[in-house]
Amino acid sequence: MGSAKASWWALALLSATSFFNYLDRMVIAVLVEPMKHDLGLSDTQMGLVSGLAFALLYATAGLPLARLADRGVRVRLLAACVAAWSLMTALTGQVRSFVELFLVRMGVGIGEAGCVPASHSLIADLFPPHARALALGIFQAGGLVGLTLGLALAGWLADTQGWRTALAVIGLAGLPLALLIALALPEPPRGGTEGTPPAERAAAAVKALLNRPVFLHVLLGISAGAFSAYGKAQWYPAFYVRSHGLTLTEIGVYGSLASGLGGILGILAGGAAMIRLRPRDPRWELWLPMAGYLAAIPFALFTLSAADYAVAFLAQFLAVFIAASGGGAALAALQAQAEPHRRATAAALMLILSSLIGLGLGPVAIGLVSDQLAPRFGPDSLRVAMLAATAIYAWAALHFALAARAMGRNTPLQTAS
Repeated sequence: MGSAKASWWALALLSATSFFNYLDRMVIAVLVEPMKHDLGLSDTQMGLVSGLAFALLYATAGLPLARLADRGVRVRLLAACVAAWSLMTALTGQVRSFVELFLVRMGVGIGEAGCVPASHSLIADLFPPHARALALGIFQAGGLVGLTLGLALAGWLADTQGWRTALAVIGLAGLPLALLIALALPEPPRGGTEGTPPAERAAAAVKALLNRPVFLHVLLGISAGAFSAYGKAQWYPAFYVRSHGLTLTEIGVYGSLASGLGGILGILAGGAAMIRLRPRDPRWELWLPMAGYLAAIPFALFTLSAADYAVAFLAQFLAVFIAASGGGAALAALQAQAEPHRRATAAALMLILSSLIGLGLGPVAIGLVSDQLAPRFGPDSLRVAMLAATAIYAWAALHFALAARAMGRNTPLQTAS
């Protein structure tokens, strides 16, 4: 581990990487309506390109890139990934058909698959254990800022310059960051804070983690929550256009504040609460996400039912805040079930499953249900489909309850017998 100044400089670059990681992943959500109109696509097709096309390669490439990060030079890998997904985002603005759009979104997924495993590995070597939670929180907050400010910018660019220009500008903006990472981000010594971890095959690490009931339930709980959260996040802009007649600029500003600011404040509030709650009982890392998902359901339902868009955005803010309050605790619970030399693998498994279920199935399932209900409900078919997806939060809460039951009071690491 280098000097404190060097570590914080590295964290600043990694947080900027997280900013573009989230922005380039979700930017298509605010552009659904103009892209659908210009390319002549259905809701199902937009759900496929905004979710499944990205998630397929994101999930497939996640574990190999995580293993490469464990064995190679992480800084070079991260720089290459940023450059790859930035170029693919820019190329999205040039597509002329559904097939082309599907392929470039797959390219974005490949690039972004290497971001979190490499970044988490670098942060673990740059910061000692007592400072690691704060560092990871700042890294995650960088992504939420990308959702808040970045999506607002994307909406404004799309309204004033068109959706193709918006994608080109946002994509090309990531290339200077890729160069800066390659030239100015230090590669810390492997295992800098805890020593070099033992060598282990990927299959052995995956098997050991999945054989732990607590780990498995937390993994499924995070993924179920992602189905509802990511699925609705991709469709909220289209919902506000159809149900409230808002412009993309209005949606970019108000919607990004509701989701981005709500998420940032929720994560910080939940993290602060865990400082006091976890020493009393480690199962609070499971109880807090469970309570958050259950408590968010009525506010999410009200978001989609409110007649006034201002009330809807306020309810959305509260729903995101409450659900996000358990997000940090859920990730901490996942890491508590993994030894230091399996942390990257644990993170990769979470990304793979939550991406397939959340980013992959969530948007396309909502789009498919919306298309099927359109003959009966008309423009409100999307509203009904999103209302149904909200119920999945209860499934996520159930898995955290089962994880808490499987874990003893003072034994956060539950290995298989």
